[in-house]
Amino acid sequence: MNEILSPVWDEHVRRLRLGIAPRDALSGRDVFDGLDLHLEDVPRPHPVRLSAIAAADDAIGLPRIRPNPSGRFAIAFGGPSTHRPRLVLRIVDPRRRYVPRRLSVPVPHLATVRAFERGHDIDPTRPLAGRACRPVLFPGADHGALPSATVLRGRVTWGAGGPPAPWVRVEARPTAGHGPVRWRGHGDDRGEFVLVIGALPLQLAKRPARTVDVEVVVRARPLPPSGTPVDSPADSREDPLWHLPIEPVGNLDPADGVSTGAAVPAGYTKIAVQTVRCWRGGVTRPPPFVLT
Repeated sequence: MNEILSPVWDEHVRRLRLGIAPRDALSGRDVFDGLDLHLEDVPRPHPVRLSAIAAADDAIGLPRIRPNPSGRFAIAFGGPSTHRPRLVLRIVDPRRRYVPRRLSVPVPHLATVRAFERGHDIDPTRPLAGRACRPVLFPGADHGALPSATVLRGRVTWGAGGPPAPWVRVEARPTAGHGPVRWRGHGDDRGEFVLVIGALPLQLAKRPARTVDVEVVVRARPLPPSGTPVDSPADSREDPLWHLPIEPVGNLDPADGVSTGAAVPAGYTKIAVQTVRCWRGGVTRPPPFVLT
């Protein structure tokens, strides 16, 4: 039975379930080039190919959502996930310009979308069902040059001279005044992060000094003991992202704390605080942040 066209026509309607448009944390603009989006809603354990293990492939062969011509990603209704209230997404950048993210995103049911459509047909001022997710991605180790920016390139380890602490969260503020958090960053699997120090408070910006002191707070989630289950479609530590948490997006508002990357995931109980003197307009590489 046709919904839109008269019965003499053969009709096939595909409805959008979720549109995903990742954003750059620095510019706020959509990221169109080079990202891969994968669905983690697969039967477990998902097999990991030997070639993926050798290449440390963040996608591990998960179903890929290909971008449309606009560069955005679209998931339509249909398939086994149609009735699930959430979709688990994995956003990765093979070129390591952006730090990967794993997100559990709420999605509407088909009946809800149709009900909104009927209401919109009756009154065009009524909104349609929200179906857009705009997660923020933070710069990775290979993000590239940031001319004239004040950049802190940091590294985090478990213990002095120990192994890297993966997937850390970073917050920073000027030490003068200890005001609210002004700058954030996400760490990668190697314990490295890129923190861009943006606009300074007017009082600091007017100072002629070539440096600025920044209080940097690093948070990490402890590694579970060897042999414990991991939250991965592969149920295995062969998945390079097995320790990257799945963050539950509260709603599809672009200002949602998880979508913006401002909310610190649960379990990030290890903290290191360090005051770093940064070169204004240049790159600063401080000693490693040490977690115990």
